[in-house]
Amino acid sequence: MSDKKIYWKDMRQAFTSSLGRFLSIFSLMMIGAIALIALKVTGPNLEQSAQNFIDDQNMFDLAVMSEYGITEDDLEDIKSLDGSTVEAGYFTDLTEKDTTNAVRVFSKPDKISQFEVIDGELPSKDNEIALAPTMQDDYDIGDEITFEQINDNNQDLLKGNTYKVTGFVNSSEIWDNESMGSSNAGSGELSGYGVVTPDAFDSEEYTIARLRVDDLRGKLYTSDEFSSKQKDLQKELEDKLADNGERRLNDIKSDIQDQIDDGKSDVKSAKKELKDNESKIKDAESKVEDGEKAVEAGLIQDPNQISELEKSKKDLDKSKKEFNDKKSDAESEIKDAEADIDDAEKEKDDLEEPEYTVYTPATIPGSDGYSTYDHAATAISSIGNIFPVVLYIVAAMVTFMTMTRFVDEERQHAGLFKALGYTNNQIIAKFVLYGLISSFLGTIVGILIGNYFVAPMIADVISQTTVIGETDLFFYPTYIIMTLVLALISAVLPAYLIARRELSKEPAFLMRPKPPVTGSNILLERISFIWERMSFTQKVTARNIFRYKQRMLMTIFGVAGAVALLFGGLGIRSSIAGVSDSQFGEIFKYDLIAVEAEDPSQDAKDEVDDLLNSDRVKEDLPVYQEATSQSIDGVTDDQDVTVIATGSDDFDQFVKLHDRDDDEKINLSDDGIVISEKLADLYDVEPGDNITFKLEDKDVEAKVADVTEMYTGHFIYMTDNYYEELTDKDFDTNAYLITLDNSDSDETEELSEEFLSLDGIQGVVQNTGLVKVLDSISGQLESVMLILIVISILLGVVILYNLTNINVAERKNELSTIKVLGFHSKEVTMYIYRETIILSIVGILVGLVAGRILHLVLLDVIGNEEIIFDPTVTTEVWATPIIAITLIIIVLGFLVYRRMKRINMLDAL
Repeated sequence: MSDKKIYWKDMRQAFTSSLGRFLSIFSLMMIGAIALIALKVTGPNLEQSAQNFIDDQNMFDLAVMSEYGITEDDLEDIKSLDGSTVEAGYFTDLTEKDTTNAVRVFSKPDKISQFEVIDGELPSKDNEIALAPTMQDDYDIGDEITFEQINDNNQDLLKGNTYKVTGFVNSSEIWDNESMGSSNAGSGELSGYGVVTPDAFDSEEYTIARLRVDDLRGKLYTSDEFSSKQKDLQKELEDKLADNGERRLNDIKSDIQDQIDDGKSDVKSAKKELKDNESKIKDAESKVEDGEKAVEAGLIQDPNQISELEKSKKDLDKSKKEFNDKKSDAESEIKDAEADIDDAEKEKDDLEEPEYTVYTPATIPGSDGYSTYDHAATAISSIGNIFPVVLYIVAAMVTFMTMTRFVDEERQHAGLFKALGYTNNQIIAKFVLYGLISSFLGTIVGILIGNYFVAPMIADVISQTTVIGETDLFFYPTYIIMTLVLALISAVLPAYLIARRELSKEPAFLMRPKPPVTGSNILLERISFIWERMSFTQKVTARNIFRYKQRMLMTIFGVAGAVALLFGGLGIRSSIAGVSDSQFGEIFKYDLIAVEAEDPSQDAKDEVDDLLNSDRVKEDLPVYQEATSQSIDGVTDDQDVTVIATGSDDFDQFVKLHDRDDDEKINLSDDGIVISEKLADLYDVEPGDNITFKLEDKDVEAKVADVTEMYTGHFIYMTDNYYEELTDKDFDTNAYLITLDNSDSDETEELSEEFLSLDGIQGVVQNTGLVKVLDSISGQLESVMLILIVISILLGVVILYNLTNINVAERKNELSTIKVLGFHSKEVTMYIYRETIILSIVGILVGLVAGRILHLVLLDVIGNEEIIFDPTVTTEVWATPIIAITLIIIVLGFLVYRRMKRINMLDAL
């Protein structure tokens, strides 16, 4: 009959006598749980927090805009979309007075895309406004803000220019407080927004129609189901509005024609009135002349009649004077009216059919923050599918070896208990319970740290500049169960399997010490010219390395895993960090693009030329530029593609086209187009293949001559001749690539505002705005990778400590014997630690190769459809893991030395 008291005492001693082993398993499982939980829950937390914001603010699902506004007839067609709630509104871009700050002013919505009040309240009068939180440094509640109307399109859209600030609000459509998107006001980049009452606008047509659709409710905005349904609804709405452009054009032409007809009628009436008055004067002149002739002939002698004749003559002279005075004014007015009619005729003839564009939250103007936030959440989820897997595999291998060593150490105790009548299950329970408690405690602590500390830290990096605010924490049972199951597989399962295998033997066999691993000849011994030149200690080290094969493999793969994770994290940081400088320093050499207005007057062109020829502009290049939206097979969303055509040989002074692999310069030729890397990936083409894309409102098929290095955005470059070949149109420029003499952000913004203020320019794109977006994405991912780098280093420390500890404990008797033979503590340390050093070197080399592979895999998953990161890494990425592992080995070496000094030589007996 077994004694339970002895059993539980032995159980307690198993924990108290091996605290180092317990803490090793605890730490490995904790680090694994931290990484898995933090990376797995952060993405869903971000997405669900954003979904709550979307639901709370009733953010739109689809929106419709048109160049000529949205009419009531348009709204009826939009409302015909089944299950939709539609709300129309206004917005316009203005400039703060005496600044270059562009501000987008919205009308206050009733239900859809509401504003979240941060401080104060929403406006209730048509002279009140609530501003973005970013403007709190410049304005207080109660202050007044004055705008400058920037062009004819906005001149009458708002009734007033000065508004009283009533509060500060978050927009549900502009998510990022730093990168708000481009604008046609100010510097060309939004610096804020505001909301006024609808009564503050003065327009017959709405600017935008927003929709909420019932079929999308209850679906997470990032889910495939939501995206697929949203795209179907977008297509359905586009089909419903397919004829609205033609109808709207006809209506506008009809209105203009009515005005022309009215004008012609007024001119005709004015001419008739002028002619009638002239005829009346001529009739009066004729009568006066007849009277004078009658007086001269003596036919009229009556003094009264003569007096009446004199009076009529005076009245005629007065009427003639008045007529002549007014005739020139009337003729001038008629001439002006006819000129207006001619202008109206030209305007009518020049009118183009408006395009009704259906936007989603990811494509609407100002959606930079939405896209950046979504990309960051997706990237972290993708990293969470890879990084923790590698980490857990490494941790599980080391934990497996730790538990194997534990069973071996307790082998004699197990034999004794078996001889005393304890069942195999009772003895196995000791090992299972040890693995269960150590792994579960570590896992639970890791779950808590990962969920309540690391995950919010990562999420805060991403959401800190957005309107989403602090990320909410949610409970994910699946990930917790997954983590606990991994702990069971890593620590409990090996304990059970190994203990069961050992307990299959007889008690007498188990109570005898486990025989040492027998040595054997190794491959190196057969290479005599090397083996014979090795010292005694070197030969012993070589034999011992292969004598303990399990420990050898675990050390190599343990170190390799830590190095691979560290390399992967550092590599991603390196790849991300250089993207902005490479894109906007080496590839894009220009500072901004200024797009010409359609059919500008000669005076407007001269104004543009004057600014281009000023000292502030270093050089400029006229090009043809077209921003198109391309549908690509296999890609969910339409892609924004910029097409640039040039006939200049100086194009490489503005855009560096080159091959990534060999940095060889790419010249534009008449044989085909040059496309950016990511676009080539999406089309799945290489040089020599053909692609189809939209150009000048028609689909064209072009040959891909080359693929150029490019990190963000999609670009197609071609010569003027190839443009003419594709479009059958004469080449003409419509934009300028501009390099500034002083390209700092302030000067770029000021000059952008000056270009936008010209009638000959309709839009400006600054590189500084694109840099902000790219830097925002890069900064978020860099911070996340820094956290993962720290976790990787901690893993490396725990792994090397654990393996070193196992190595020393496993060979305690051998080391005691070595010391008895006269070896000093330092020599004994090197006797055993030399193996660790050599195996770590091998592990580092394997880890660098594995890390490079991991780095490329991570790069592939964190990029999106518009961004590609630099696959090359700096020297520091290769050197840092080597230095980190070396430092860990050195520190652990001192600990091993101290332990060797305390070895009892009597253990050799």
